[in-house]
Amino acid sequence: MPRLRTLRGVLLLGITVLVFCYGASVMGATNFMPVLGPNGAGISDLVLIYQGGTHRPAWEPEELAPYASWTNVSTAKEEWLFDGFLFIEFKDNRGREYAKGYGQKSARQQDWAWLLERNCETNRGIAALNQVTIETAKRLGPPARPRQVILTLPEPIAGQKDWGTLNGHPLDFDRSEDRIAACEWHINTALEYWRKLSPQHLKLAGFYWVAEHSTGATSILPEVARKIHDRGLRFFWIPYWRAAGAQSWRTAGFDVAYQQPNHFFHAEVPDSRLAEACAFARTNGMGLEMEFDSRAITSAEVFRPRLAAYLRAFEQADAARTAAVAWYEGGGALLSFSRSTDPAIRQLYADVAGWVANRQHAVDKALLTR
Repeated sequence: MPRLRTLRGVLLLGITVLVFCYGASVMGATNFMPVLGPNGAGISDLVLIYQGGTHRPAWEPEELAPYASWTNVSTAKEEWLFDGFLFIEFKDNRGREYAKGYGQKSARQQDWAWLLERNCETNRGIAALNQVTIETAKRLGPPARPRQVILTLPEPIAGQKDWGTLNGHPLDFDRSEDRIAACEWHINTALEYWRKLSPQHLKLAGFYWVAEHSTGATSILPEVARKIHDRGLRFFWIPYWRAAGAQSWRTAGFDVAYQQPNHFFHAEVPDSRLAEACAFARTNGMGLEMEFDSRAITSAEVFRPRLAAYLRAFEQADAARTAAVAWYEGGGALLSFSRSTDPAIRQLYADVAGWVANRQHAVDKALLTR
């Protein structure tokens, strides 16, 4: 059965090389969204935590621990891992959706509020991440940089009439100003929750536009972005392959955009898609999304080589050393990798975690030498 080559052979990137590439990125020698891009909130590796819907993991501290740190298999030393955590959700599993296209009814104000409550409930989600980060910091010392958190901003779906009322005014999402008002309400409400949590080693980086294309939102996105920027925060987006508006992500008001290759999930899609996605991201100044899920365990012969293909392609395109990366892992695949007693599956965790850890070391060193 094919498996990933180890970090030491293929993915170990070399701290000094990444530091050099950071400097080159700043000077414009590469067009990827750089690892330490000025607009990216200092996030090198952003992991997507699907949390909110009733069908998701609880994301208690022990479930988030393998994302916060790992024990290096070569040195037996614990190291920090992901520096960015996107708490993302597109449907609540109760019949409401946070972006158009998932076959549910449009989420209302009470559903938007419910999502924030789920993100911020005791011992789960953000609170759990904060707890894990505090406990890890006791063992390792605080991270060189705060762990960054991004929250989902639902799409105010055009045509919706039952979202709710603000200041005595029932909102009508056929009106752009009402859609923008709903977004501002969500941003302000999220900030209230964040202030109450006051996490010790976490920093709120901004908001994520959950719709994976810009169709239907081009008239409101620049103003929504301004609302976010006025609060000193950033606006993030991860469009799917060939999504409407992907090339004009800056014009829409986003600070950071990562391109989805959408390769892993479809066995018929050739590996050449990955090179295409890298080229598109480079041309348009975007980061890239790494994609895999639990099928790397359950259908290993088909899907494990597809994960390996991402790692090869990102290396060949120099994205592994120079591009900001978002990590889609299917809402718990890395957790499953880390808990497995199968050496081949545990190796998957070591391959991913080792790569992330090496990038983190390089970013930290680059910041120290600036």
